[in-house]
Amino acid sequence: MGLLYYVSYVAIVAAFAFVTLSLASGLLYVSELIEEYSRIAKTVGQRSIYVIMALHVVFYFTDSLPLLQTLFSLTCHIVYLQNFSSSWPLISLTSLSFLASCALVIADHFIWFFYFARITNEARHVRAHRSKIREAPGFTEIATFFAICVWYTPLFLFLSLSANDNALPTTAGFLIPYQQNPRPPLLDLPLTFNPLEFP
Repeated sequence: MGLLYYVSYVAIVAAFAFVTLSLASGLLYVSELIEEYSRIAKTVGQRSIYVIMALHVVFYFTDSLPLLQTLFSLTCHIVYLQNFSSSWPLISLTSLSFLASCALVIADHFIWFFYFARITNEARHVRAHRSKIREAPGFTEIATFFAICVWYTPLFLFLSLSANDNALPTTAGFLIPYQQNPRPPLLDLPLTFNPLEFP
């Protein structure tokens, strides 16, 4: 083994760090866009949920996805849609729709994960016995399904939480009472320093 073997490990670590930082920068940029253009982001989020729900129905007929898992995913997306209420971009972290969305995204992920793991395992088992059966979807098809139909909307909602930070509180329908600051502003303090006043 020459030096190139060890340098290749350094290159792999550097490439992994570069990809990670690029992904983080991209997600930060998307969250800034959602924060800056919250009205457009709401429209994009709602319409993308409708498209994903239509994709679920199309995949049910074209790819023979199971009915129960498809209905569960449609229910999940209906709950996700409740987060795009009139108070958008303010999402209450204690609201029932947000808490249900957090639980449902985990359940939806594992339901589809176990389904694809089962049919992939069955396809391997049948292939070992040389039987004729429908091919299981490949890795790219499964990853695409998860990225679009399972993770896209929850990630969009997660990134839109940053819009809560700079939104005005009056957009949520409530006012925060004005509190008088007991300390004087910095500019009202005397600008001269008298050393005799301090012991």
